[in-house]
Amino acid sequence: MKGHFVERLQRFYGSRAYLFAVAALVLLGHTTVFVGDRMLFGGYQEFLFGGLMLLSLALGCFVCNDARFMVMPFITFIFLITLEHCPNVPYYSDFYGQPTQIAMIASLAGILMAGFLTFVIRNRRIVNPISWKKSACLGIVVLVASMLFNGLFSPYYKSSNIFYVLGFAASLLVVYLLFAGYVRFDGTTTEYFMTCVMTAGLLICAELLLAYLKGDVKFVNGSVVKESVILGWGIWTAVGGMIAFLMPATFYFAHSHRRGWIFYLLGFGEYFCILLSQSRGALLFGSVSLAICLAVLFFRGKNRRINRILTGVVAVVGIIGVVILSDRLLAVVQNYLDYGFYDNGRFEKWEYGWRHFREYPIFGAGFYNDFDYGGWEKSVFPYWYHNTLLQFLGSCGIIGFAGYVFHRATTVVLVLRRRNPCKLFLGICMLGLMLFSLLDVLFFNAYPTMIYALMLVFMERSEEDPQS
Repeated sequence: MKGHFVERLQRFYGSRAYLFAVAALVLLGHTTVFVGDRMLFGGYQEFLFGGLMLLSLALGCFVCNDARFMVMPFITFIFLITLEHCPNVPYYSDFYGQPTQIAMIASLAGILMAGFLTFVIRNRRIVNPISWKKSACLGIVVLVASMLFNGLFSPYYKSSNIFYVLGFAASLLVVYLLFAGYVRFDGTTTEYFMTCVMTAGLLICAELLLAYLKGDVKFVNGSVVKESVILGWGIWTAVGGMIAFLMPATFYFAHSHRRGWIFYLLGFGEYFCILLSQSRGALLFGSVSLAICLAVLFFRGKNRRINRILTGVVAVVGIIGVVILSDRLLAVVQNYLDYGFYDNGRFEKWEYGWRHFREYPIFGAGFYNDFDYGGWEKSVFPYWYHNTLLQFLGSCGIIGFAGYVFHRATTVVLVLRRRNPCKLFLGICMLGLMLFSLLDVLFFNAYPTMIYALMLVFMERSEEDPQS
């Protein structure tokens, strides 16, 4: 009986039912419900539902024989943070810094760590061999190694520069090694991962739509107040950027799968949510990703005929919708019209980055230097130049920039080598992230980098999956 129960648990954890359950718990934990003027569950909904998700994850560590079940909790956990308890703008809440909350976080972390250590010990003999010469792994190692020298021989060289790189390495290299080593790849693993990525993007869309429906997003004079488009874990740029980053995974299922038309429409729904996010960069580069996805769907895959028809239908419906709902749509796009090509201080930030590179061309000025942009609250992370290329040049010099170019070259090789749909659409995801990061800082934030590392793992291992 015990063995049969464990087998049933293993099947549940390896199924889509578990990943959808995780997404539901995250959405419930993120969504604040008021009864009168009081929050339901006393404002502890993220601990209630997020705690259930973490406890399920810990239980899985005791029964599962590979790390596939960890993927969905791993890439969605951050989306639990509620607007009211946001530690940054606009609330600057100290909710998570209170003794009770610290004790609860420590308890959950302790349980999760115990489960993870048990998982590692139980599965120590089934670790997948990792070739350090494989393109993805070697590229990550070279990138991280080149960043360790940031700021060397400049007056700004300090220990915090090294600590930041170590944190970046944890979100990129450690994540890559963990999942490359402990995920068993078979005929279902690739599609399972793509389902996780797609569901994560749709989860963000659900949170954004709820923010509009609940009135968290404000309107003034018939126009959206851009600064009110906040989901607790991120402001409008992060929200739009993450949706644009994850959106192509939905079109993967429109490529050849049964009922692909459903995923095709869901992908357009995500694109509409990018518009709602009020992020100009996300809309710009999300449009590039969308165009590439549509080009692929037009000419490749079993569903290309229906995808061509659907594109025409969507275009006609879109035109009719613009005519009928012009006033409401204007309220959504007014910020885009008002801001236009306004750089929002980016030119000044780019000038700082270029100046630091010219002053310290070999190793850069470090991530923590004299750059102090007014109105930008500096906390754990350094001030950013809002451009990946200039960030590597200004902070790490030619050494770090060369490491990044090498890493980028290995990812291009990975996408083009033994091509398959999984690689193609994950490659479009990564392209969207890289393009968006030419105007923002998403690549240097820990959470997108962790998902990016997972994509590299599954792209590489999809070569072994006969179903991909």
